[in-house]
Amino acid sequence: MKKLFPAPLLLFLFFTSCAFSVNPSYEEGSNSTTITDDGSFTNYVDSTTSSSRAVIEEDLYENFSEDGIVYITFDQTKVTAKLNNGSEYLIGESETSIGKVLDTKITAVLSTNTLEDETNDIDAASDGIIVQYKGSGKIKYILTGTYTGTVFIKNKNADAAVVLNNTDISSSNGAGPVLRFSSQQRTFIVAPAGTENTLTDTRILNQSATMYDDKKGSVYSKGALIFTGESSGTEGGSITITNKGYKHAVYSKDYVRIANLTLNVSVSGTKGRDCIRALNAVIIDDGIISLTGKGTIEDDESVGIKVEGEDADEDDLTVEYTAGAGFVIINGGKLTINTVAKGITAHWKSSESVISNTSYTATANESLLYTSFLNGTSATTPNPYVEINGGIINITTTGEPYEGRTDSDPSCSPEGIEAKGNLTINAGTITLNCTDDAINAGGNITINGGAVYAYSSENDAIDANGSNGITINGGVVVALGLSTPECAFDCDNYPLTINGGIVVGLGSSNYTSPKKGSQSTGVIASSHLGNAGSTMALVDSDDNPIFVYTLPSAKGDVMILSSPEIETGTTYILKTGISVSGGIRFHNLYTTLPSVSGGTSTITNFATSSSNSVYTDSSVSSGFGGRP
Repeated sequence: MKKLFPAPLLLFLFFTSCAFSVNPSYEEGSNSTTITDDGSFTNYVDSTTSSSRAVIEEDLYENFSEDGIVYITFDQTKVTAKLNNGSEYLIGESETSIGKVLDTKITAVLSTNTLEDETNDIDAASDGIIVQYKGSGKIKYILTGTYTGTVFIKNKNADAAVVLNNTDISSSNGAGPVLRFSSQQRTFIVAPAGTENTLTDTRILNQSATMYDDKKGSVYSKGALIFTGESSGTEGGSITITNKGYKHAVYSKDYVRIANLTLNVSVSGTKGRDCIRALNAVIIDDGIISLTGKGTIEDDESVGIKVEGEDADEDDLTVEYTAGAGFVIINGGKLTINTVAKGITAHWKSSESVISNTSYTATANESLLYTSFLNGTSATTPNPYVEINGGIINITTTGEPYEGRTDSDPSCSPEGIEAKGNLTINAGTITLNCTDDAINAGGNITINGGAVYAYSSENDAIDANGSNGITINGGVVVALGLSTPECAFDCDNYPLTINGGIVVGLGSSNYTSPKKGSQSTGVIASSHLGNAGSTMALVDSDDNPIFVYTLPSAKGDVMILSSPEIETGTTYILKTGISVSGGIRFHNLYTTLPSVSGGTSTITNFATSSSNSVYTDSSVSSGFGGRP
């Protein structure tokens, strides 16, 4: 965690708590601890179940009932189109009507027009094909073949579905997005099972030939974007989106939902920004998703998933202020993220938002989420939370953290999962390897279930800033924050409360001490843990293990451990250098206990009581959790 304080306080704060650590400017490799080989052995996958949230019937593609189908076939420079089973038309530079749906015609034209004036509702810029429908019917567009140019679907007032049937599309010479949608409603992007589809945005930042710079997504939409297979529970085909270096790969002014397909998104150029960005929300229900962001622009390094909350970039040709919802929900799927900056962030901070300006006139949020999921929620108050209800999530961040002394200074925080509000984990198998905080929340962090491995090489493993701090009610948690003065669990002056789960945390001596919870917890000095790479255990009087962990290659100063197997009123022995046989473990923490033998006893009086559920080794300080 990084906070800004007057210079005279810096030395004092350094020696008080990792909760108050100040890093105004990181230097390459400063104070970092890299685990070169922690074994990372895992044969445990979380089986916790939790109810999916933000499930909306209208977002299910099987509930999309089209009023007409437009077939568009690409053959290099030749483009043909037909409506339903009607006549097929060769599309050229003259606008062609291909038929009517609900008495409104559908037209198609190939265009190199650059005229764009959204203020006067002139929206005709495209270097590619424009398919326009001004009616209210639902249209399914089926795209097949190879094409160079932007596919612009102008379908403002109705839901649309774009089915990619083995399609390979590249934007023309850096001229614009690959897919562009003007609809303010839903746009489904569908990959049928067995299809492989490729979308490539050739734009590069500051390229002179780039058209309509405000269209800042390789796949760009004014409304909701839903990437999906054809039916729930059945895996669809694949879509690969490549951004060569212009802003974001996927951008929605509403929300993005992903389900039932393989989606590979990469920002391959160093001038690019985020893999997926939305104003209101990102919801992942299922699928196999891979996000790679290599952009290294100072203060705008690539992020995997970012919910911004409002559209207010200084480099926009048009600046819009609309308060958004600002959350991320992951209900399932397999998600792999490799980025320079943050992996996942619900990023909106009200203090940096236009809504904090008294001269701002609030406008209603017109997101589809407000009518179906956020009914009654204030349209001007952000709620940037993250909720994980399942799935397999692997996040690696690689950037070197840096931060100025004010909010306006450039900064890079390569955190794994960040919420400016609260962060909740109910289920899922989560592995985070990060240079900055692995998990960070501006509010509270609650872990009710799941399996979480949180490792930071240069900062805290799990960092909460809300008044309720960090609460662990269940699951399996391995937290490693070994770089002085950082720690495993950082709650400022707020409580670290453990009520359940199997938990281990390794960090520096500036740790946040656990408060009394409903489950017994121990705080142990590293001098009692044995050598790095060896295995330690708590055993009862009959030498039966109740907690077993294999230490990584760096063990820090302090271990915090907890398990439902530790009973109050019972005295245990801590042994180091033991031999183990069998068992199941998650990143070296045994979730199913093995048989143990041998070892050396280093603590013989580990015990807790109902009045004090925290055992603190006399070799360590009392920590700073809950200090006035």
